[in-house]
Amino acid sequence: MSAAAAELNTTKSAISQKLALFEAELGLVLLDRSGRAVAPTAAGRRIFEICVGPVDAALEAEAQLGFARSGRIAGRVSVSGPNSLLCTALVPLLAGLRSRYPAIELELHADDSKSDFAAEDIDLSFRTGPADKGRFISAALPSAQRAPLASPAFAERMPRLSRPADLARLPCVLRTQESGKWAFRNKEGQQEIIEPTIGLRVNSMELAFAAVLAGQGAALLPSLLTEVHIQAGNLVRLIPDWSADPVALTLLCRPERLAAPQVAAVRRHILDACGNSGFLGAELQYEKV
Repeated sequence: MSAAAAELNTTKSAISQKLALFEAELGLVLLDRSGRAVAPTAAGRRIFEICVGPVDAALEAEAQLGFARSGRIAGRVSVSGPNSLLCTALVPLLAGLRSRYPAIELELHADDSKSDFAAEDIDLSFRTGPADKGRFISAALPSAQRAPLASPAFAERMPRLSRPADLARLPCVLRTQESGKWAFRNKEGQQEIIEPTIGLRVNSMELAFAAVLAGQGAALLPSLLTEVHIQAGNLVRLIPDWSADPVALTLLCRPERLAAPQVAAVRRHILDACGNSGFLGAELQYEKV
């Protein structure tokens, strides 16, 4: 309640009164207030699912109207996300963005952790994995395709690998942010989930990439970061008949910032670029999440 009041620039009692009125109009109890923490009831969760789409659409429409009314688009826009994703996905778009909106001042904040970007005064954020549904306006980006990779020297020392279970015998490089299980599928639809042996744990994609290049183990790495190195012979794809489950990518926007024309402009430029099949090496599957 307190967080909602702060975000909406009102009081906690005003939020409580609006919710009580809403419950009375619906004839439903939306929040369970019996415990130490307020939690949504089953009816509350269902009402949320019904409302979140139209509310997001209304905010999007308001942003587009403000964008259309604006003359010269100017101002500061801050964007956060994993360093590897900003470098490979966003930086290539900067030339077109600056040509289209030369008066926008862009700030990039590389951060592999899922910090509270609302508290850090960030406008837009690239995120991997499930989005925080409802708190932010979310747009799905093409999923990050991944594959198990190793250096040629490391691969030559290993026994022949034919299936995911064979990877469990290798020393692997894992990031602290990723799951301790790797899921794979083959063309026949078979699935295997393994727990890789941790030879080295790191806290960034860049460290994982450098460790694999140096022959310290195998790792699941995204194609947008590794394709050039595979073609150059610096990396070798392991078990090529199996594909790792892709990672969902989303672009999040704070609802109160979407009304700013410069934020709407940068967000729209990124989403328009997603219509290009070259973005992240895949065609955009755009949807509200």
